[in-house]
Amino acid sequence: MKPLPQERGFLMPPVRERGFLMIEALVALAIAALMAALVFDSVWQMGRTAAAAADRRQALLLARSVLAAASVPGTSTPIPARGADGRLAWSIASEAFSGEAADGIPLETINVAVSDAASGRVLARLTSLKARQ
Repeated sequence: MKPLPQERGFLMPPVRERGFLMIEALVALAIAALMAALVFDSVWQMGRTAAAAADRRQALLLARSVLAAASVPGTSTPIPARGADGRLAWSIASEAFSGEAADGIPLETINVAVSDAASGRVLARLTSLKARQ
């Protein structure tokens, strides 16, 4: 068996058995931290995208509901032109239809816009025709 080399009075293991240097360990930690940051960013963006899709889906459901209520001719209690439902605000605008009406029935265009009440960003917009009264 070979004797172990000595340096300053201490026995030094052979080069193959010394292990990692501190720099190598720090580089490995930096790479792991960078990869973790990328994974966290991806997960955060996916959650944000899912939340935006859920908001749009909720806005579309509200817009359909408001449009259906506004499109019914001759209702005894007309739906108000503006309203809110939780975090969503909706508005209705109507105007005379400029196209050719079927069977001479006068029509009007109904536009429903649903927006985020906090930011005012429009999430859904629907348009329909109804018989004018």
